[in-house]
Amino acid sequence: MDRSNDSGDARIGRATLTVQLEEALRMDILAGILKPGQRIRAHEMTARYGVSATPLREALQRLAVENLVELDPRLGATVAPISDDDLREIYEMLQLLDGLALERSIERGDQEWLDGLDRAFDSLSESIVAQEAVTADTDDTTRRRVGSDWSDAHWDFHYALYKACGSAWLMRFVRQLHEHAERYRMQAVQSQSGVRRDSRHEHEAILVAAKARDSATAVQALREHLGLTVRLLMDGRAVEEPTDEDEEKPALSRT
Repeated sequence: MDRSNDSGDARIGRATLTVQLEEALRMDILAGILKPGQRIRAHEMTARYGVSATPLREALQRLAVENLVELDPRLGATVAPISDDDLREIYEMLQLLDGLALERSIERGDQEWLDGLDRAFDSLSESIVAQEAVTADTDDTTRRRVGSDWSDAHWDFHYALYKACGSAWLMRFVRQLHEHAERYRMQAVQSQSGVRRDSRHEHEAILVAAKARDSATAVQALREHLGLTVRLLMDGRAVEEPTDEDEEKPALSRT
């Protein structure tokens, strides 16, 4: 009996499942649902995501390439830890690469790029309003939804700023850095001083300068925005070592 088609279908099905599982794990890591340093126990994950061990192993290997998961022959898989040094380095690279992408986009962007900036900023503004409405009494489901919407709108705005840079490689690096930065934003807590930022104004300053084709001012506003994010994350003690008791707690709201 010829089983070549069956085996091919099985490979395609497994590959599709692995990709879906990889994305689910990535989102849970970035959202802080799977905590930095948390052991990824195979029996828990297969039950949680409804998969077998093979696609889980393949998905974890892919995430290890992105430095989101650490694999150890003895200990197994662990969510990659976060640290103050890593936080600073990520944002230093963001300041360099985002700045370059923004400069190139301002030089190359056409009217369609300009129109896209306005649409992305409008969406970001709406998500900021929703985020600012979150209080200590807001339920966890709403917090996650609002946080996810803000995260998507925030990336969409930055992507709109950089998309005209003309370099697929540059955008790939920028996207990966933003994904890693998201882990820190999702771990952020309000500082004891209660300091809040005017996120809409910060992004609007970048937008106005970009639309005016003022590269120097736009890049400076961008770097100040990223620098303030680092300071608030550090001041809010965003980088914390997880404990066994913390592993099942929902992600904290970000700055």
